[in-house]
Amino acid sequence: MGRHILYGGGNGWFGPSVQQAELFVAPLDDGEVQRFAVRHGIDRIEPMGPHAVVIGSGGDDLHFRTVRLDGRPALGHGWTRQKASQGELRSHGFFYRDDGNERGVIGLPIRGAGRPGYEHLFHASASLLFLRNDGERFGPLGELQAWDENVVDDACKASCVDWYGNARPLFIRGRVFAMLGYEMVEGAVGGEGIREVRRVSFAPPAR
Repeated sequence: MGRHILYGGGNGWFGPSVQQAELFVAPLDDGEVQRFAVRHGIDRIEPMGPHAVVIGSGGDDLHFRTVRLDGRPALGHGWTRQKASQGELRSHGFFYRDDGNERGVIGLPIRGAGRPGYEHLFHASASLLFLRNDGERFGPLGELQAWDENVVDDACKASCVDWYGNARPLFIRGRVFAMLGYEMVEGAVGGEGIREVRRVSFAPPAR
């Protein structure tokens, strides 16, 4: 990310819940490798404008922590979503809309607390969480929920967890979408948070 490499250890797909870990920030130019202790696993490291965000589980909760990369690297503020875990561990499960001036919106699929990572290959995400980033401080915007009561297994013809993931956020030309299983849900972000505008299902009809 920029002129740094970030790495650390987390829970993975099968391991027990990691309660603390170390984040390493190594400069690509000359300089010292920085080490930071965090009180949760490091399951995801993503760019967030000029900086980075570290996401990981700790017990039954899901933690977000900013990492500043201007000047000397440093940990920023954190935010915790209680009783939740990531709903999609692969790279396309995360998306960030950079609004400039260290502001933006994060989208990340989530589901129940303490779920092992491999379950994202078999069980759909319950919802897609959106957070506002304002000067490296996070605030919850809300969630777009999945409706999967009438989902029919079509043997990977119209949709398939294994080839595109069971959920992903999309920011397209100012619009906000959540792909959740067989549904595309559009949301609108306002001062009070995010609200559902419309949804469309591409699930095959029941036979």
